[in-house]
Amino acid sequence: MIHLPTHSAVVCGLGMLLLAGLSMRVSRLRLRHRVFLGDAGVKELQVAIRAHGNAVEHLTPMLLLLVVYELLGGRKILVDMFGLAIITARVCHAAGYLRRVGMLEQTGAALTYAAEAALGLMVILKAWVPG
Repeated sequence: MIHLPTHSAVVCGLGMLLLAGLSMRVSRLRLRHRVFLGDAGVKELQVAIRAHGNAVEHLTPMLLLLVVYELLGGRKILVDMFGLAIITARVCHAAGYLRRVGMLEQTGAALTYAAEAALGLMVILKAWVPG
């Protein structure tokens, strides 16, 4: 039976919206400060670039794993729960990082690491013990 990854597709779309927002922030700051390569030592631009980069670094493998888990026949409710954790974690981390709210950033990072580890384990288990 073919499992269409419809639930993880929604999470991928939400993840792309987050990345687009972070990317637009970088572009706005580049225009404002007339910096078109690197960060020119502009702290606000450095932070925006790093927030976007961090999101890309973590979202890309997690979204791939989520799609793989769903394609392997993972339970839709678990796909939804992991998806909610992924998006919540990354929004918290980005907001905390950009606004310099350490507790929010740390919460986002901790939830990210937990989701990465748990989802990685679930994919391995689903691949080894199908059904």
